Amino acid sequence: MDGLAIAVVAVAFYIAWNIGSNDSANAMGTAVGSGILSFRQATLTIAIFVIMGAYLRGYRVMKTVGKGIVPSGYLSMEMAVIALLAAGIWVTIATVKGLPVSTTQSIVGGVIGVGLAVGAPINWFTMFKIASAWVLSPILSGVLAIVLYRFYSWVVSRLKSASTIEALYKALAVLGGSYMAFNFGTNEVANASGPIVGAGFLEPKVAGVMVAMSLAIGSLTFSYAVMHTVGKKITSLGPISAFAAQFGSAISVSLANVLGLPVSSSQSIVGGVVGVGLLVGEGVERSVVRDILFGWVATPLTAIFISFVVFKLFAVVGLV
Repeated sequence: MDGLAIAVVAVAFYIAWNIGSNDSANAMGTAVGSGILSFRQATLTIAIFVIMGAYLRGYRVMKTVGKGIVPSGYLSMEMAVIALLAAGIWVTIATVKGLPVSTTQSIVGGVIGVGLAVGAPINWFTMFKIASAWVLSPILSGVLAIVLYRFYSWVVSRLKSASTIEALYKALAVLGGSYMAFNFGTNEVANASGPIVGAGFLEPKVAGVMVAMSLAIGSLTFSYAVMHTVGKKITSLGPISAFAAQFGSAISVSLANVLGLPVSSSQSIVGGVVGVGLLVGEGVERSVVRDILFGWVATPLTAIFISFVVFKLFAVVGLV
């Protein structure tokens, strides 16, 4: 394996580790925050279902990220490395600060940055569709979370046994988290492996499983801070509201997967949490939401800038 191939694998593992560290909260933050699952139980469940989702359904979004933004003839392995590296740098900074930023936006920004640096044609129509999905997915997640909360509140109110209610809570937490983790594999893993697939380095299923394994390691080792932000800092969550936020966001991401759009599970789960928080009257920490929104706006722009600058610096020293 030559130096470039080693760099591709190393950077792919790095960005996947970042995704696991930052975005694991999207799948299980609400369950951990409401005390239904322990951190270890949550992260192990994530690992299993992320790998399944990446292997079985990740190819659609990989195609969009790898070839739909910048034509495949322009995206070389060197460009893929730079795009992923730029995205990883920003996500690492956000993870240290406990901000659930969008890895999707970071990677898409990285791809655009290297595309602009080499003068490649950018498919702005595809970008418009992706950006529209970024705006609509948290809104849809919030609406779906509200509907699900009302429905499951009605179901639980009909149950008389406390033990039955507790068992239902735990089952819903595992089901909702597993469903979100599966979607996590189909969408978020594709973000990291898309540039590699687009550059022709690996086949989709091989890239998906490889990246998913690194993502699982990131979830196990470095995801607690962001999971705490999503699960506790935005608003106080109970078992039903946690499940509603989880499942509502998972449905939203599933719809994007069908369309092959790389949406942000971070935005989706935050939309779901805010939706149920407003509905049940627990209140939403506006300062936390404001910081998260700032991260969403800054992420693609910062990734474009970092990617563009890194490419130009590499070009000056003759590495690309």
